Amino acid sequence: MARVDPDEAAVEWFVRLQECEDEQVWLDHLAWMEADPAHAEAYARVERLWVAADALPAEAPVASEAAAAVVSLDAHRAAKQSRVARWWFPGVIAAAASVAAVIGLPQFVHLGEPAGQTYRTDGASMRVVALADGSRLTLNRNTEIVVKLGDSVRTAELRSGEAVFDVHHEEKRPFTVSAAGREVRVLGTEFDVLNQNGAFGVAVRRGLVSVSAPAGGTTVTRLPAGTALHRAAGDTQDIVQTIAPDDALAWVKGRLVYSDSPIENVARDLERYTGTPVHVAPEIRSLHVSGVLTIGDPAALDRQIEALLPVRVEKVDGQRRLVRAP
Repeated sequence: MARVDPDEAAVEWFVRLQECEDEQVWLDHLAWMEADPAHAEAYARVERLWVAADALPAEAPVASEAAAAVVSLDAHRAAKQSRVARWWFPGVIAAAASVAAVIGLPQFVHLGEPAGQTYRTDGASMRVVALADGSRLTLNRNTEIVVKLGDSVRTAELRSGEAVFDVHHEEKRPFTVSAAGREVRVLGTEFDVLNQNGAFGVAVRRGLVSVSAPAGGTTVTRLPAGTALHRAAGDTQDIVQTIAPDDALAWVKGRLVYSDSPIENVARDLERYTGTPVHVAPEIRSLHVSGVLTIGDPAALDRQIEALLPVRVEKVDGQRRLVRAP
């Protein structure tokens, strides 16, 4: 039997796995990568080229005014319809390679960080960290993570905030993320973890993760790509649902995407990006939100929320309160 070129097979796997929710397909993919070191290297090259190509700026700038920054959710989703299909056209890898050669890695990535390193962000900016094992972390604002890379295990403790983990698969050195008393075990994937003011969540873009039960529980939840687990502050039950992965991780590219989301989710995000407590008035707590906000300074976010929703943002004594608009 003729030997399949690893690069060609890697591209086919990459296309196949986009938003794949079949757990067996992911296990088959992991078996393929572990069968030959050349397979894992080829797949890593494809992922790096995809990240480089996806980092190109959009053709048109985003409007800065509040009304223009509120984007139709349907339009937002339609914009990504042809992204995966690009990999089927001849010459795409060569083109992506040329992109990677031109733009390189972001200048704010720090390579070769030692084990036991603490990474923090403030309320003004995000941070991207490339770990020594080939994994990549993207920290949202007001986030703190402690990473330890040992000889047999790799761990990350998300002490507060939110982060996207793009984990390099190593069969003999598993990667575990702990947050809010829970553990997220990784098979080699990209996923988001939230730990903020009692709220906990995991959203999976690529791969497969398992999430431990909360204290006193025994049920382990497996999440394939395109699914998410969330437990709101004060709740006693996890909610597992199908998601659009690009929407869940849109904050990495400066967007907050909501699809029939409770207004408390908007308040939680506003709290992170403004650095002030945000309260929701009782009369609007049943309100659900669909739309996209552009992450900007606190005043810009206030204006966008008021343009998107029938609410007013009141600022009193260093706090924000979302109330019904008159």
